[in-house]
Amino acid sequence: MRITHGILLCLGMILMRNAEAQVTVQKVDYQGWTGAYRMANKQVELVFVPQIGRVMRYGYVGEANLLWENPALLGKTTAFNPPPTDWTNYGGDKLWPAPQKVWGWPPDPVMDSAPQKVTLTDDKRLKIEGAVSPKHNLSFVRTITLEPQGTGVTFENVLVNHDKKAAQWAVWQVTQVNAPDRLRMPLNPKGAFKKGYYVFQGSEPVKDKIQVLTDEVQLTRDSMKSAKIGGDSPLGWLTADKGAVRFEISSKRQVGKTYADDGCSLEIYTNPDPLPYIELELLSPLTTIKPGQTLSMTTKWFLKKLR
Repeated sequence: MRITHGILLCLGMILMRNAEAQVTVQKVDYQGWTGAYRMANKQVELVFVPQIGRVMRYGYVGEANLLWENPALLGKTTAFNPPPTDWTNYGGDKLWPAPQKVWGWPPDPVMDSAPQKVTLTDDKRLKIEGAVSPKHNLSFVRTITLEPQGTGVTFENVLVNHDKKAAQWAVWQVTQVNAPDRLRMPLNPKGAFKKGYYVFQGSEPVKDKIQVLTDEVQLTRDSMKSAKIGGDSPLGWLTADKGAVRFEISSKRQVGKTYADDGCSLEIYTNPDPLPYIELELLSPLTTIKPGQTLSMTTKWFLKKLR
């Protein structure tokens, strides 16, 4: 069998692409936390900190972190003896159960920031198991997958009911972003909200901080006042632009299902100074989970260079 120069060149290019398309996972010291997990390919890197149950970094390799980190809490952990009575806001990305009106405030510290068990799978995914909350008899299991090429990250978020009775809950992924320039959410003119989006009572944006366009609403952070809006668009995405980088998160909305917060599957919260972060929030449908059963939500992250 004769192999031509063209075939050899094609095979060489395929081998080169395969060599470049690799995910590496290593334990690192990060911002004062030991034993953090760094996932990376040739373009982006993600850091998960087991001690506080959070993703604390996501960005292009060697460039700025898109996630907000509380500078006062770097390297610190939550003490549980006695349990905290207020929220320890480390920043980053984490999971909560929804709706908030069921558990009030602050978040359950066990589900919010207790240490989590991490297993590295053979295919270089992170499987993360959270502690069971004594308050709600719930726990989270997450699987994080970084694509071999590009910027894509996939989260499989699973809520487990350890209680002896059924309960209605939703998965709520909360991602804190570091002082972005602009936030975007798709409008839904055929949805449940007259404006095409929802405004949380008491958290109305200042007029010059919100702009409604043909197919999306844009929001900027007010340094003096918090704000929160929501949406029910089937497009299922939210973005935060910072400099020349766009950070997009998304999750598919399930048609005909009931969602918390008057029907929101998408939410954006902006925080005033001195903590200059915003939150991109994705919610699954409210679902009755029987004892021993689970509820799952798949979400995705991407980065894009704007120029």
